[in-house]
Amino acid sequence: MDLVRHLEYFVAVAEERHFGRAAATLGVTQPPVSRAIKALEKHLGLTLVERTPDGAAITEHGAALLPRARLIVDDARRLTTTARSLTTSGTVRIGLIPQLDDGIAARIAASVGVQARVETAGAVSLLDGVRSHDLDVAVVDHPVVLDRLSAGPVIALPRRVRVPAGHRSARAERPRLTMLSDLAFATAPRTANPPAHDLILDAFRRHALDPEVFIANTVRDAAIGVASGRCFGLVPAASPVLPGTEHLDLAADDVALRVRIVRRDDSVKPLVDLIDRILLQACR
Repeated sequence: MDLVRHLEYFVAVAEERHFGRAAATLGVTQPPVSRAIKALEKHLGLTLVERTPDGAAITEHGAALLPRARLIVDDARRLTTTARSLTTSGTVRIGLIPQLDDGIAARIAASVGVQARVETAGAVSLLDGVRSHDLDVAVVDHPVVLDRLSAGPVIALPRRVRVPAGHRSARAERPRLTMLSDLAFATAPRTANPPAHDLILDAFRRHALDPEVFIANTVRDAAIGVASGRCFGLVPAASPVLPGTEHLDLAADDVALRVRIVRRDDSVKPLVDLIDRILLQACR
């Protein structure tokens, strides 16, 4: 289901209070608008619009959802506009840390298009790339030593704790981080970003967990370490549960992935705005 398009049709009907006028505004015929509203109502399990002798009336549920629908539609339009402006500026070089969700990375690349050149590396390496003009922007984990670079606000992306299947923490009615004391923590080497590495270990210690560190140079290495039964790790909340693993919601605030968009100057502001919107949408 193309949720954004269906919401766009719903917003048009809500604003015009008439299916025919909404269709004319959208540049389509009326039947697709009617079908889109019905499909959206079925998807949400709510009645949003009622036909009246004069056209269409918004239900109580429709009125409650309309402001959010407008925001989503407007955000999608802004994203498309920004992406189009980027495609006229040649190759766009973007750096992403490996901890970033694959879906977010793919959406960034798809939004920029064929001009996108994406590099995955640790924060320290990415920052060097931005300073040397090899990268236009980079998404890095926070905190990090910026050293003359500019960065946007910190954005917290939800993560879950990945543990071996059948581990005692997965069987517990109320699992706690301290139950992971028999497992090593699978994570990137400290050299990838020393401040962020130390911060997450400090967070574990506040929960009375002081794990041995298992160096996982890639996301695959971390997944294998967990599936083998020797480690636990942190994964984006949307990540699939792999064979031999389970996901737990533990200490959500402490284990969230905090990221910032780093740039040299404001010449790449459209690109920064595009990535910022994609990251913020992932927080919803």
